[in-house]
Amino acid sequence: MRVRPYHSARSTAAHVYHEDDDCPAGRNLPWFDKVEGSADCEPCPQCVRTTAACPDHPATASVS
Repeated sequence: MRVRPYHSARSTAAHVYHEDDDCPAGRNLPWFDKVEGSADCEPCPQCVRTTAACPDHPATASVS
């Protein structure tokens, strides 16, 4: 499920943002380490793959 973008607040963490609730890397972030937004981060490769692999995923649905 697509969610609002978020990333890790730690400076040592990968500089990527997550936007898929099913992303394992995003799920591993503790709640206190999550910051809302993309903040000049690259999109998480796993979130991109999940979105591209699922034709019914909200991010791939066409807007009418």
